[in-house]
Amino acid sequence: MTNRAEPTTPDSELTTALEHELTVFTRKAFWRFWTTRYPEVVGLDQTTYPYLAVITARPELTVGELSRMFNVDKSTASRHVAKLTGGGLVRVVDNPPNARTQPLQVTDEGRHRVAIVQADRAAWLHGVLADWPEQDQRDLARLVARLNADLDAREARLRTR
Repeated sequence: MTNRAEPTTPDSELTTALEHELTVFTRKAFWRFWTTRYPEVVGLDQTTYPYLAVITARPELTVGELSRMFNVDKSTASRHVAKLTGGGLVRVVDNPPNARTQPLQVTDEGRHRVAIVQADRAAWLHGVLADWPEQDQRDLARLVARLNADLDAREARLRTR
């Protein structure tokens, strides 16, 4: 007997090809960024950086909100936040009206490290897309944003079931 899950939706050539391309892209992007110099240069890894980037973009989030955003349990989100606070990249804000929720704020050093990673990624993408027509680049950005919004909406629907 195997523990392999059976597909729950009909397969199609298009979704199979898209899944493959997203897998290859993710592998290449992660390898490029997280197996090279980032851990040494900015003291971040592939698990802590997304948390720091989100806290930078959306100040005052709590650990509970992060756990829902990343679809992980609160203890997992707390471990990642603890690494960031221990490294001086994030601080917990006192919240006297509600001691159970403690908003998070990125420090100047955390903001600086996110800027380093974002600038490097932007330069890499610029180089990769340099030969693409501008409209193709805009279309890609629009479609990836749409995909991300649909992923968020799907996760929200699944949480309410």
